[in-house]
Order: sequence, then structure tokens, then C-alpha cells
Amino acid sequence: MIGLVLSCEHASWRLPPGVDLGVPVEVLRSQAGWDHGALEIANHVSEHVGLPVHAGLFSRMYVDLNRGLEHADVIPLVSYGAPVPGNARLAAGDRAARLAGFHEPYWDAVRRDVAARLRDRGGVLHFSSHTFSPELDPPNRQFDVGVLYDPAHAFEAGLAERLLFALRAAGLAVRANQPYGGVGAAICTSLRQEHAGARYAGIQLETSHAVTHTPGGCARVAAAIAPFLDELP
Repeated sequence: MIGLVLSCEHASWRLPPGVDLGVPVEVLRSQAGWDHGALEIANHVSEHVGLPVHAGLFSRMYVDLNRGLEHADVIPLVSYGAPVPGNARLAAGDRAARLAGFHEPYWDAVRRDVAARLRDRGGVLHFSSHTFSPELDPPNRQFDVGVLYDPAHAFEAGLAERLLFALRAAGLAVRANQPYGGVGAAICTSLRQEHAGARYAGIQLETSHAVTHTPGGCARVAAAIAPFLDELP
């Protein structure tokens, strides 16, 4: 069986103690600040497979762990239309310290886990849990779960298609590479490029808030994923 790595970059809306970005708490707790339900889904999966989850400790407004170190929005000035005043006046040294203290350790931990699975198993599925707000584009977001992947990456595409089948079999409305593309800026995209030619698959799950805010919704998605994980090649 190939190895498995679980991650959840936007697991929390909170900020480090003593940090004030000038953002109201209701905005921090919205899609602008985190992915509601993403960690709950990842934790259910974690319990099923007996593996830990790499989870971001703080809001994407503080450091966006799903953006590469050099990406313009890794410390965003605006997140989902919400300004982040505290980032606009961030000194270069403070920016570097924030990235060194929070972004680099997270990515390094995921990298080490992925490299270990590739070395030990010869292949790895990096499963990254995220969620989306249907209210941001109602006409085009009337589905339960999106599976993001690179269709040009045969190893990854084969696993993604099996996951899509499993989710549909559980009665979920599923879309491939929606509401975002599978090759946009993301930790999975970066690691896919770093491990070009290797049996690395980086699949990002995007679950609708219409599901995560429904009682039992997160558990339902995780239960639909379980048979797929149990049958990994």
C-alpha cells in the first residue's frame, strides 16, 4: 500500500496570543479567516487510518499555509475581500520572522512526512482537507465536495478518479477541479512540482460549508472517503 499524509492548512481562525491584525472576530471566523469543518473532516479520517494530521495553528490571515513561501499572498493584504490592516504595515524583518516561525516549519514537517512515505513505500497520497463557501458564487457552487488534482499527472489522476467514484457512491454531489483548479497555488501543487517523476499524489478535498454546517456533515464526508483509503494500492 502507498503511504498516506494528511494535512489541513486552514484549520484555525485564531491568531497567536497578543497579535491583533485589525480584523473583527466575525471576519476571522468567516471563510476569509479559515476553512470551517476542514479539520473536523481530517480528524475523522485520521481516526480511521491511525495517522496524525498536519494542521495549521492560526488563521490564513496571519500566514496562509496553502501558499508557497514566495507567493504574494502568503501573508495576505486582503483575504476573500476582507482587508488585513495589520499585514499592510508589517516590517520586512517581522514578515521574515513570521514566515520562519510558522510557514517554514509547517511545510518542512509535511515535506519530511512525504519524503519518508516515498522512501519507505515508493508512493504517497498527500490528502489535504479544505472547505469552501457556496455563498461566494451561488450559481456555480451547488455541490457538496470538490476534488482538486492535476489531470496530467497519471498516478494522481487515477487516485482522484477513484476518490470521486467513492464520494458519488456515498450519495454526495461531487465535482472534479471545482470550485478551484487543481494546479493553482497550493501546498499540493508545490510538492507535486518538487517530486516530479515520483509517485507523489497531492489531492485537495474541498467540502461545501452547506455540508460542514449540517449536523453530521463532516462525519458523512469522512465516512465516504474511508473505503477509498482502505483500498489504496
